[in-house]
Amino acid sequence: MRQVLVVAMLSAATALAAPSADEPAPPRRAIDTAAAWADADTARALAAAERHRESARAFIAALNHDARLVGEICDELAFQKLWNDEHDRAIFYFRRYLARRPGEANRDARRGLALACSWSGRQGQAIQLYRGLVREDSTDLDARFGLGRSLIWDNRLREGHGVLRDLEVGHPGTGPGRDARDFLLVVLDEYEPHLDVRWDGIWDSDELTIHRLTARGRTNLGSVLPEVGAGVAFYSQPGRPSLTAPRLSLGVVAPLAHDWAVHAYGWVDRFTSDGPLAAGDGDLDWTRLGGDAWLTWLASPRLRVDLGAASQVVETYDAFADHLHYEPVTLSADWRFAPRWTLSGAAQSASYSDGNLRRRGSAQLWWRRPGTWEIALGPTAYAMDYEEPYPGGYWAPDWVRNGSLAARIGRRWPRLALAIDGSYGLEKELGSDAIGVGGVHGHLGWRFAPAWLVGADLSHSRSRFTSDSGYNRTAASIRVRVLL
Repeated sequence: MRQVLVVAMLSAATALAAPSADEPAPPRRAIDTAAAWADADTARALAAAERHRESARAFIAALNHDARLVGEICDELAFQKLWNDEHDRAIFYFRRYLARRPGEANRDARRGLALACSWSGRQGQAIQLYRGLVREDSTDLDARFGLGRSLIWDNRLREGHGVLRDLEVGHPGTGPGRDARDFLLVVLDEYEPHLDVRWDGIWDSDELTIHRLTARGRTNLGSVLPEVGAGVAFYSQPGRPSLTAPRLSLGVVAPLAHDWAVHAYGWVDRFTSDGPLAAGDGDLDWTRLGGDAWLTWLASPRLRVDLGAASQVVETYDAFADHLHYEPVTLSADWRFAPRWTLSGAAQSASYSDGNLRRRGSAQLWWRRPGTWEIALGPTAYAMDYEEPYPGGYWAPDWVRNGSLAARIGRRWPRLALAIDGSYGLEKELGSDAIGVGGVHGHLGWRFAPAWLVGADLSHSRSRFTSDSGYNRTAASIRVRVLL
């Protein structure tokens, strides 16, 4: 098995032999071993200070002075590339190092290579590397944790949960055991589990009330995660008939490449009422297909781009009476340009079935501080306008702008996750004075059993961006999530 692994590494190293554009081939110069080791010592001091980019440059300078040091320091260079989020370059240097040391265990470098593959989205390669490490030494807890996490990231939820659960139960006092416990909490709280049952309640300030009950189930087909769901929504408003909307849905999450993935969901709704929604009309009986899909491109470890399209109904009583729906197309991006700073933006164009067109944009700048209590804050801005202002049936201003300051704080305990978001700012609509707006959202997730989590959310928003009617909204939800 080790020979197979070495051959695979040699082949990969050959395929990745070309230097990157920012690291040109070293010029022909006299070998200066003393200068090379001096640069290596400088690189190690910079690495100890967590100045990873500068450390990597110093290691490269050492190799330029004496390329024969590849077998001695190339693994250290690879780790500096890894910690600097240059995952592809880390893979190149790990493989270059390992190719020059065949027949040796090199477990640290192989773990580093597996981690670089996993962080770059190459989960299949990472799983293969981690499996080899675990087969050779089942007491390598870091490799076992890496294997479980890579399996989860490859959508192999059941297998990944089993690996991490064994680590959590068998080694609770170790770092990898705690990491497995903490990661399983995140998976249950934030990822797409096998079963998700939830209730959502919405109360708008125009007295529109919406209750939704939804159940979604997923299974694995390799790395593909198909989904089937069913639910029902209940709408009510004083002076209006009650409205019911059952839904059946299908969906899939699938990786297309190591840096591409697709999420696609489609559904059929049937809206019925126990009375006419408008004078002269009969009871509502409307069956409609809808959907939501987006394509994700991880352009680099620090840049994510999403392109999405959807087809949704407009959720007001007057819009239901006219069978109104809209089809938004959205382009968004998140760029982490510094370790604690992220810039996000989105642009959307939505066509309405009544011929209207909505344009919407947003931008956020986030500063994040990791720690026991994770803190994030920064300014946010939103803008929206309609081609046909106020056509009737839904809130459609000529234009509206919103500028706010948002903050978020969160913490995780062994079985509990807490997050609180808040914002406050000004909102200006054409023809009216600016008003103070804001919102608050709280989330609590409790992993009450190894594969079960119950979550609760409560929020209130005073922004008119929140609902189709332009009214303030209060919302709550309770969900139960299971990894089967």
